[in-house]
Amino acid sequence: MTRRVLGLLASLSLVVSGCESSPAPVQFDPNQVLHLVVPNDARTLDPAKIHQPTVELSLARNVFGGLYRFGDDLVEEPDIAKGMPDISPDGLMWTFHLRTDVRFSNGDTVKAADVIYSWNRVASLNGDEYPSASIFERVQGFAEVQSGRATTLSGLRKSDDYTVVATLTAPAGYWLVELGLWAAAVIDQGVVAGKGEDTWWTTPEGLVGTGPFKMTGRQKGKSLDFEPVVNWWGGSTGHLKQIHVDVISDKAVAESRYRAGEFDIVGYAPSDDFGQVSDQTIKTYRTDNTLSSELHVRPWLGTGDIRFRVEGHLDTEADVQVRRALSLVLDRDRLASICFGGAQCQPATGGLLTKGLAGYLGDGADLNAKRSVSAAKELLRAWDPAGSKRNVRMGTFPDFILLAREIQAEWQSVLGLTVQLDFGEVQTIRRKAFEGFYDVVVGEFTADYDSPHNWFANIDNECHIAVVDLQFQSLVAKADAKRPIEALGEYKKAGQLLLDDAACPALVYQEAVQLVKPWVRGAGGNTLYENYWTSISILKH
Repeated sequence: MTRRVLGLLASLSLVVSGCESSPAPVQFDPNQVLHLVVPNDARTLDPAKIHQPTVELSLARNVFGGLYRFGDDLVEEPDIAKGMPDISPDGLMWTFHLRTDVRFSNGDTVKAADVIYSWNRVASLNGDEYPSASIFERVQGFAEVQSGRATTLSGLRKSDDYTVVATLTAPAGYWLVELGLWAAAVIDQGVVAGKGEDTWWTTPEGLVGTGPFKMTGRQKGKSLDFEPVVNWWGGSTGHLKQIHVDVISDKAVAESRYRAGEFDIVGYAPSDDFGQVSDQTIKTYRTDNTLSSELHVRPWLGTGDIRFRVEGHLDTEADVQVRRALSLVLDRDRLASICFGGAQCQPATGGLLTKGLAGYLGDGADLNAKRSVSAAKELLRAWDPAGSKRNVRMGTFPDFILLAREIQAEWQSVLGLTVQLDFGEVQTIRRKAFEGFYDVVVGEFTADYDSPHNWFANIDNECHIAVVDLQFQSLVAKADAKRPIEALGEYKKAGQLLLDDAACPALVYQEAVQLVKPWVRGAGGNTLYENYWTSISILKH
């Protein structure tokens, strides 16, 4: 009886499932024009001279390519190169094999000479003005090029038209990640020579790259237009047929025209203005059930933190208790609601490296970020039982004043400290920090590329206790010499030491905010970049 009932139910199930209608096929808009808005015109589209974050970067990544690139998932993959480099056992000689079918958008063939020209050009830039030059600091001859004693890197050569060989001064596995950056893109030396070093990128005829899109029009200060490269060597360029970019500096106007349906995305090209979507608009879209799906928020680019500098009085191994206390007492939810510079933030609980980047330790990994007033008070008493060391000198920058004031208020009201807060222009605060005026500085670390090396090589005086920690130094040195995927374990251990020492506690992770119309598919981004145009399509609406 049971089997007969089960058999009957199974038969009915088949009948019902056979009657179910299949999902309607996706219908694409036949025009496939993506309408974007940016707050300022491109200052340059020369990839060697582009800074992050800027409008220029989001546009140029679709026009140029290098030996490697980062996918929308932030995984590095070969682009112009056939595969990952061959690296000698001592880590010093890197051999890159190029694809033989790569073409610039004007049809010129890409060869090893173009790679060498492009890399030498970046290495020769003034490093103080263009930090991208440092991509090649590990290549032999970099110091000579920077000083003007040479014009080309002695450690860079071609063995044939499609093979590039680089010799380094020391093993540097993280260099592979740096080679995926926009500044390492390959450009057409003939075009630069013909159009001019400083002006070649300003016209559609001059802006020549190996990427899937090319510029087709530009009205200076008003708009830019891009279209797919016909018969692109890389294959499909996706669905889009045109990208039109309007330059509108007034945020209210851009948002109004987005609401009217004139723009498909606001915030595609985030800039150092921190936010292209107003706080009120974000609040409105968050609380409106019909609009909330258009609001896209993700961790992005930087971490706001507190730094216990070498020049202050709280940076030694003996001060770990007070550093932990100062971190534990902070209400990071409150700090995230304040954020900095008009940006949006989320509480930082997984360490110094921004959530989503290689080396992120995981949500809740930072035990010193789990607010505990009682634990903070106990640690402070253990560090200073006599209560004679209750003065803290703090400095910060213009964009961080509100955040620093909240920290000051919490330290004073909860821990009973006297906190002297000083703020001013960046150069002034940095100078005074070096001169020992502050115990703590509130600021932000902004990522350049997806490797913990980018963070650990630049923390010096800002997280001093970690720098003098021999175990930290050993872990980072070992990781730096390995390929990125092999180095991650040691990098994470080094990051954990930062947490254990409360060397520079993370406060908040910055967020990117986009408004995206429902008919746009494939938009969004990762912790560093926006999705490529090849991933985006327009649905019929």
